[in-house]
Amino acid sequence: MAVYLLLGDDEERKARGVDKIRKGRAVEAYDAGDTSPEAVVSACNSYSLFGEGSVVLVRNLDAWNAAQKAKIVDYLQDPSPEADLVLLGKKLGAREKLLAAAKRVGEVHNFEQPTGKALARWAVGHAKKAGLKLPEDVASELVVRCSNDKTRVAREVEKLSLYADGEATMGDVEALCPPDLQSNIFQFVDALGARNGGRALDLLEALLGTGEPPLRIVHMIRRQFRLLARAKALVEEGTPRPEIASALKVPPFVARKLEEGARKVGEEELERALALVSDLERGLKGGSDLSDNLQVELAVMGLSR
Repeated sequence: MAVYLLLGDDEERKARGVDKIRKGRAVEAYDAGDTSPEAVVSACNSYSLFGEGSVVLVRNLDAWNAAQKAKIVDYLQDPSPEADLVLLGKKLGAREKLLAAAKRVGEVHNFEQPTGKALARWAVGHAKKAGLKLPEDVASELVVRCSNDKTRVAREVEKLSLYADGEATMGDVEALCPPDLQSNIFQFVDALGARNGGRALDLLEALLGTGEPPLRIVHMIRRQFRLLARAKALVEEGTPRPEIASALKVPPFVARKLEEGARKVGEEELERALALVSDLERGLKGGSDLSDNLQVELAVMGLSR
């Protein structure tokens, strides 16, 4: 049988890869976060009563440390002929022994998720396969609402193909595909940066309507402003975008948005915004007699002035 190592952040392609490997067979799945490598090796060495070979799947490979991965490296010295071992992870270092062992005895594939315009183009093609015409501007809006999550974009395209009459419109997207929390946070901070108080309040209402506690929303807003402040400092130092993404530990599409926002906002504005958000956080923790929602609304009005 064979060994497959599927890396990268494109979960949709990895899922299709697993389906292709399994060929309809049952899968014995494990999560490395709560399973020992010894248990996985034991599953690989267990004989299948059906004689068709088993498929042992390990998700979240990154959760194992070097010593645990070494157990799998040892297994790969003499893998069971009765089992296909499929390992799913985000990234392995170029010098990691598990990567070299997997290349030696099996297949290694790296699936990196497209973002931004590339993901919008993918969505257009995916919709076409489902018999749906998806204009590029509509696809771009869908990608934004899904925060560049390809798996969710795929699900939303499938919904649109069942709902729309041959061609999806912006209205269809607005009706069927609500923005997720991260997308709304991005748009909310952008509206504040543009001093668009009305838009910011509308987005705030949408955020509160998700059922998220106001304090958690404020935590996320504060984090976004802090990232914006750090991005601004990096941009002023002339740091390239890939290095900004690495320094801030965010995906490239997030780094791009932070870089764009950093070029539009001044340091005094950022300091004032962070101070207002800190005051709001204290108020929500019991420092104010006003209702939580009213405190947030007043802070937004202050931020957007």
